[in-house]
Amino acid sequence: MNMNRIALCTAAFLLVLPSAPVAWAEHSSRIASKAEKSPSERGVDVFVAGKGNPYASIRIPCLINAGGILVAMAEGRYTNTDQGQNDLIVSISRDGRKWSKPAVAAASKGATFNNPCLVYDEETKTIWCFFQRYPEGVKERSRDIPTGWEDKRCVRNFVMSSKNGKKWSKPRDVTATTKNDGVTIMCSGPNPGVQLTRGAHKGRLVVPMNEGPFGSWTLAAVYSDDHGKTWRIGEKSAAGGGVNEVSVTETEGGGLFIVSRSSKGGGHRKVARSDDGGGTWGEISSHSELPCVGCQNGMSRYSFADDGKLGGKSRILFSAPTNGRNDGVVKMSYDDGRTWPVSKEVISGPFAYSVLAPVKPGVMGILYEVNSGNVRNIRFTTFTVDWLTDGADRGLGAAGDARLPGRTEDFSADG
Repeated sequence: MNMNRIALCTAAFLLVLPSAPVAWAEHSSRIASKAEKSPSERGVDVFVAGKGNPYASIRIPCLINAGGILVAMAEGRYTNTDQGQNDLIVSISRDGRKWSKPAVAAASKGATFNNPCLVYDEETKTIWCFFQRYPEGVKERSRDIPTGWEDKRCVRNFVMSSKNGKKWSKPRDVTATTKNDGVTIMCSGPNPGVQLTRGAHKGRLVVPMNEGPFGSWTLAAVYSDDHGKTWRIGEKSAAGGGVNEVSVTETEGGGLFIVSRSSKGGGHRKVARSDDGGGTWGEISSHSELPCVGCQNGMSRYSFADDGKLGGKSRILFSAPTNGRNDGVVKMSYDDGRTWPVSKEVISGPFAYSVLAPVKPGVMGILYEVNSGNVRNIRFTTFTVDWLTDGADRGLGAAGDARLPGRTEDFSADG
C-alpha cells in the first residue's frame, strides 16, 4: 500500500467537522435573491479526483440529511473504471458550503466497493450504508461470475453504520439474506434508501436494488424491520423490464415509488410501485414525462400532504441530465410521481449522476458529477422550492418556520 493510500485511510479516523455553521437564514435569503448566482455558479466541490487523494476518478454520489448533518459518499476509484479497486469515501457538512476533507469510510484493499446507498434511521439516529463487494479481478461484465453465496468470486452485499458520518463500523456481509438464488451481480441504488414513515410497515428501512446478470436486470428491494440488525430481500419484479440503476421514495399511503434508468440507454425511464413496503412490485412501465439519456437519476421526497408547516402539499423531486450527460433538470410532482408539472434547468453544462436531499424547509440540495475527461469532480449546490417554481410555491406554510422532522436539528429554520 503506497503512502498516499495509507494517509487517506488514516484520515477516516481523524475526520473533523467543519467550523461553526453559517446561519441558514442568511444563506436562504441569498439563494432567493434575484441578484444571486445561479445554482450552477454557486456550487462547491465536495470530491475532486487526485486532489490530496490517490484516485484516478471519483464517481457515484450519494447524499442524505442525517439529523442535520449532510453526509456525502462516493466511490474513490484507483483506476478510471467501474471496478477499479474502489474505496468508499465520505465528506460531511453542517452548512452545505464547507465540507470536511474526504476520508475513507471503507477501504477495499484490492477488491472493489460499488454503489454506496445511504439510508437514515430517524428512530435510532443511525446512518446505514449498503453496498456491493467485487473480488479482485471480477468485473460486472465478466461472463464467469458465480451465482449463490459461497464461492470466493461471488459478488456480495455488505452493510456498515455510523452515528455521525465520521467513523464507520466494520462492513458486515449480509449476502446470504439479501441476494436471490441464481443472481450473479447486484446494484443498490445508488440513490439513497428510505425509512417508511407511515402505513403498515412504518419504520422499515428500504434499499432499492436491481439484480443481474448484466443487461438482464430485475427490480427488488432489501429491507430491515429491526433497525438494521437483520436484512432480507423481497421478491423480484415479475412484469415489464429494461431496468437499471434505481431510485426510490415513499408514497402518501406508505407505499414505494421506484424510478429506474433504462437499460436500453435512452427513451424514457422505467417506474414501478409497491404497496407492501418492497415485498412485491407491480408492473414496470415507461414514464413519458421522465426522459432517459443513459444516465442515473436522482429522486427525493420533500413533503407530504398532511404537513401543514410545509404548505400541505405532496412534493417529490427528480433530477437528471437532458443533453447527453449535460444540463441538469429538476422536476417536481404533486401526485406521487404520476405527473411532473414543474421542470427547470438547475445546472448548465456538465452534469451526470445526481442525488437530491432536503436541506432545510424551503431548500433542497443536489450532489452531482461534473465530467472533465477522465477526472470526475462531485459538486454540491442548493436551490429553493420558491426558485424552482418561479414563486408559485415556496414549499412552506404560512408561518414559514417549519422544520423537516428529524433532519434539521443543526440548521437554522429561520427565513
